[in-house]
Order: sequence, then structure tokens, then C-alpha cells
Amino acid sequence: MSTGSYQGSAHTDDLPRVVERAAHALAKSVESIELPTAQRFLRIESTIEPVDLLHWLRGAPVGDRRYFRDRSAKFEIAATGCAAACNFGEQESWTQDSLGATPTRAAAWFVSLPFDADRVRHSEWARFTTHSCVLPEIELRRHAEQHTLAVHLTPSTDRAALAAQLRSLTTLVESCVVEPALVRQSDGTGEADWTRAVRAALERIRTGAMRKIVLARTRRYSASGVLDPVAVLARLAARESRGFRFMIEVGRGHAFLGVTPERLVARTGRIARSEAVAGTRPRGVDGVADRLLGESLLASLKDRREHELVVERVAEALAACSSSLRVESEPRLLRLAYVQHLAQRVQAELRASVHDRDLVRALHPTPAVAGAPVAEAIVALRDFEPFDRGLYAGPVGVVSRDGAEIAVAIRSARIEGDQLIAYAGAGIVEGSDPAEEWRETGHKLLAFERLAT
Repeated sequence: MSTGSYQGSAHTDDLPRVVERAAHALAKSVESIELPTAQRFLRIESTIEPVDLLHWLRGAPVGDRRYFRDRSAKFEIAATGCAAACNFGEQESWTQDSLGATPTRAAAWFVSLPFDADRVRHSEWARFTTHSCVLPEIELRRHAEQHTLAVHLTPSTDRAALAAQLRSLTTLVESCVVEPALVRQSDGTGEADWTRAVRAALERIRTGAMRKIVLARTRRYSASGVLDPVAVLARLAARESRGFRFMIEVGRGHAFLGVTPERLVARTGRIARSEAVAGTRPRGVDGVADRLLGESLLASLKDRREHELVVERVAEALAACSSSLRVESEPRLLRLAYVQHLAQRVQAELRASVHDRDLVRALHPTPAVAGAPVAEAIVALRDFEPFDRGLYAGPVGVVSRDGAEIAVAIRSARIEGDQLIAYAGAGIVEGSDPAEEWRETGHKLLAFERLAT
């Protein structure tokens, strides 16, 4: 979705000075401009000096904030407010207008979809799934070296309220709360229950009903006060430099966030890129141990078998949407802060009739987060997992007219007031050992465990 490199950002003390002039100019335009007609929105933007997007977002009004950064750190977007909301795919019927010169970038819609849409209708995740696609009111974007502050107006925009909010951002950014400490409370699924679930899954695999199933578990943490999701995300990002970063806030004290290694699909024009990520080892305590662990992962028949199931499914899904397809010949190691995975890229040239919604429908969920065959695995997960995954392992990202970047929301957590519920999963195939898979999920939870120390 972008090219170039990031050169840094202004010191946080400079934020009000950097944003103030652009925000006040946008506010004046908002107050005087005529609102667009039905199914149209107006984008007004201003180029600004570099700023720290997460620091800016932490000072924005609480309750409806969003954030996404791609894995290579070339593209980053922070936003607040909701100009329009719809189901994913319906945003394609909206037309973008602009004030004066054409904006440097097309408006980005935030996308978040549940792992299993049939399981979230009456759960704690309901508030997160009301709308799967949101156009923010105020957006701060970094694309390569360029920073822009933008607003989106629709037929229902309250211009006075939006202008007032713009002006307030230059002072609110300085009032950041002190974040409370996290304390681990419990594993939602104990090891004994996990062992029973893994054994039941292995029995179903042996009958031939499935070849793989990805079981997940939860871990709960509590804090001494209401958690600020932006502060939590910033701490996670400081420990994991590689990965897609995302946050969705749906009311004060309610958010979903994470730093995930896995891309579902990226689109630039008519070129789509996806990947298979499966198989796991921890990182080593030193260079030698790390290399040996990586070599054992590459040599593991069990992990290669699990990985190949994902490659087959991703290639098959993209082939159905494309005129040409290219798959990397061999997996490589994707090394993260606490774990390393097998990864393999797939690229396709899309047919003209294929939209982002079609890509997501074809690819989600992959065997990396569900199992194989996918349909049978989803049904089995409803029996084996005692909780609703909600947005965990679902598609999350941004889409625009020019491109899309959608990740798989693993290594993630839900915040409910002073509670943080973290999620982690492991792929179960023939040969899986319950104790080893339990340890694997523990390694994946280390990012959140470190927040409690």
C-alpha cells in the first residue's frame, strides 16, 4: 500500500505546535463547506511536519479511536471519530470528493471482521461487530516520509462539533494519563482442560474428519485502573518491532489490539500478496541457540506438514481470484521477538472483477488459524473452545481505492475496563503433544506476560 522509508518523528513536546496550524485551518474549512450528498464523502487534508502518531492518538478523545501500521513501518494511520460505517464491501459504493487540490492519498477505511461470524451475535464481542468497515472523522497518516492530517465529511456530519474537536486536539494531546500496572489473574483454559481438548482433537484427526485444527486459549490480567489501549499498544510495539500493529476502540474502556506477524492479504492496484505462516519455535537465549531452534523448525516433518496445509489453501484461494500466481519455492524463517515461524509468500495478479471483499472471503480463515479442512475445523472449534474468539484471528486492517493491507489479528488482546484478556493458539496435527502445544501458546503470550513484569 506504500513505498519509501520512515525518517523519524517530531519530539512529543512539539505536537501541539506541529498540529495546531493544520487543525485550525481544517476547522475553518469544515465550518464553511457545504456537506456532500448521499453516498458521497468529502476529504480535506493538510500536510504537516512529522509527529508521533501514537502519542497524538493517546491525546485524542477516548471512545472511538483506531490505529493501524503495516509490518514494514512504511504506512501508519491513527484516527478518531466515525464519519461513516457500513459492512465490509459496501464502502465501495461511496464516492470520495475533495476540496481544492486532489488529496495526496485516497481515504482509508478501517476493516475488522470476526473469526467466526456465526458465534458473536450474543456475546461480549457484540459491540465490536456492529460495523465491519469504518471511515474515521479525523485521520493522521504517515505514508513514507509524508504526514497528513485529514477530515472526512458526510451528509450527516455535525460541522460545528467536528470543528470544535479539531481545535481541541492541539491541547488534548498534552494530557496523557499514567498507565496502571498489569497483574496476571488466571489462564482461562487450564492445562488439564487444554490437554483434554488436544486429545479430543487428535482423535478426530485420526478418524479422518480433519487434518489439522488450531486450538486457542486465553489468559486474563487485571490492572489497578482503567487501561488506556493506546498506552498498552505502545508498550507492546516497543518490545516487538516487527509486526502489524492495530487497535480498535468501541467505547470508553473497550478495545481490541495487538501486534501480529501474519498478513492475510495486501493489494496494490491489481497485485495481491498473501503468505502462509505456520509452525513455531521460541527464540534462543543466544545466537547459537536461536540458529539451532530455527534449523529444527525447518527440519521438522510435523511443522512442515502443518505449514504445507496453509500454503496449499492460500495458493488455491488466490488462484481462484487471479490470472497468474507465483508461490515461493521454499519456506523461510520469520523471526519475531519471542517466537519464530515458517513463512512462505504468495503473489497474484488479480482479475479486473475481483474486489477486496472477494479476496478476504476467499482467504479467511486460513488453516494457520482454523485448521484443515477449514469448514470442518470451524465447526469443531465451537465444540472444543469454551470461549468466543470474536475478532481474535479475524481480518483487521485498512482498505482504500488504491490498495489494501489486511492482517490476521493474532498475538492480540481485548481490553474491558481494568481487564486485559490475551489470546494465543497452536496448530494441532497428527504427532502433536498437548504439553508441547501448551508451551507454544505460552511463548506466544510472552508479549503480554512482559507487560505484567
